[in-house]
Amino acid sequence: MLENLLTALWREVELLDLPVATDRAPGVAARILENYFSKSVPPEVAGWFGACNGIIHRPGQTQNDAALIPGYEPLSIEDSASIMAEHPHESILLSDFYPLLASGGGDFYAASYDQDAGLSYVVSVVVGEESRIAYRSITQMIEGFVQCYRDGVFFLDGERVLQADDEAWIQRERAAIGDSLP
Repeated sequence: MLENLLTALWREVELLDLPVATDRAPGVAARILENYFSKSVPPEVAGWFGACNGIIHRPGQTQNDAALIPGYEPLSIEDSASIMAEHPHESILLSDFYPLLASGGGDFYAASYDQDAGLSYVVSVVVGEESRIAYRSITQMIEGFVQCYRDGVFFLDGERVLQADDEAWIQRERAAIGDSLP
């Protein structure tokens, strides 16, 4: 299911002819992730990085050119590990967390896990705001992004800049988690 959803997400990007579609770096195998992070990684994390290991940066590339969703580019495992090491630990970020997408301003989405407690979710970390749970899983996050593209919540403006109806996006994230998470 995850692989199909990732294919659908990248297809939406291709349909809009976004530059990130051609700048997607090839994914990496789960064993490479495990060697890099020195531990086994959850299957959804392996699936995410198996589909895309960040983007190929080119001279003159803008944040918009790199965006998979409005304002956020997919991270490489190196960039993910760098954010993990530099970001102060917050209680909402469980014992294991893997940044997946980041903005140029320090905001990011991270898959967060506590294997011992059986907890997992995706956290939205925005500089200057309280971090919050945005999705129950990477799968749900990708489903949400695909729907945002299909429903016009994510769209190109007249200058071909990827934009979002931010209010609708946040409402969808709130609806995705409901009241059952901390």
